[in-house]
Amino acid sequence: MALAAGMYGIAVSVIAIMLSVSGIILGIGYSLDDKRLKEFGREELVQSLINGAIVGALVVAFVPGGFFNQLINSTVGSASVTATCQGFMQANYAICFAYNYLVGISPVTINGTSYPSLADLTFGMLATLSTSYTALALLSSIKIGAGVVSITLSGVLNPLLTQLGYLVNAVTAMVVSIEVQGMLLSFIAAIAIPVLLPVGLVLRSAVVTRRLGGTIIAMAIGLFAIFPTTYLFNAELLNSYSSTITDPSLSLIGSIATGSQDGITAQMAAANQSSSTGMFLLLGALSSSLGGIVSAFQDALKSVANEVAMLIIEVFFLPVFSVILTVVSIREIARMLGSEVNFGKLHI
Repeated sequence: MALAAGMYGIAVSVIAIMLSVSGIILGIGYSLDDKRLKEFGREELVQSLINGAIVGALVVAFVPGGFFNQLINSTVGSASVTATCQGFMQANYAICFAYNYLVGISPVTINGTSYPSLADLTFGMLATLSTSYTALALLSSIKIGAGVVSITLSGVLNPLLTQLGYLVNAVTAMVVSIEVQGMLLSFIAAIAIPVLLPVGLVLRSAVVTRRLGGTIIAMAIGLFAIFPTTYLFNAELLNSYSSTITDPSLSLIGSIATGSQDGITAQMAAANQSSSTGMFLLLGALSSSLGGIVSAFQDALKSVANEVAMLIIEVFFLPVFSVILTVVSIREIARMLGSEVNFGKLHI
């Protein structure tokens, strides 16, 4: 905050200097009756007054407890969401909620219902799916033989392993995406208002860096206010995302995989201690029970796949819309400040 206060002071000093310089240039223009000097001095005088108004308005709006912070906090409060805020995020409750919604340790509350963070959800899902994949992979490597008769479990279990592999890869990508979004929000909370905004105000106050300063101010406002607020709307839109935790299908997958591994291992151990007749009995038992195991696993896997699809929407698709809304907002705010943000071939 000391850096921000110092930068605000520099901005005020630059504005005062520009007021003096523009007044001197305007006076010289009238003395020499030079039209260009008069127009330049008049324009810079107006711009300096506008810069002073912008600095005053933004300081009042974005200081801790300022108007804009109160507006954001009241918006979050009206949505009936709560979260435990870390110290550097307490100035913006929208960032606090979005961070905890993604990677927080403590649960968040949406409309009176407590939910774990998306990181907790995906890490738990990844652990269960990985354990199940390992158990099935071990089973698929088993080859049981009795004389000229043998059976390999890989042909039956490989389709399930393929589906599990896709789910593990998808959940792994979600874990990485969630962590990146959480770090981005933490970075925004640390630099948007304390660093970017005062730097933008200083640059906006000088004539040669006016357009750059307006762009940086627009970026600070968009990242601080618009971007985290979109996560609030996302959470409200999909406030039933914790169904993955209460859905028994995920735990059922783990129990089927580990239970099948333990059961088949025990049957093989018993059969190895008996005659070849025991091996034939084992083959018959596997043939009759393996189909039921695969069918039950497939049904549970289908339900988990639906939950993964819902999480993909939350982790990938909705954040893309958040970025689009933020970029559009930054562009419009920059135009209001007399700057132009150009995204090249990306027309939004």
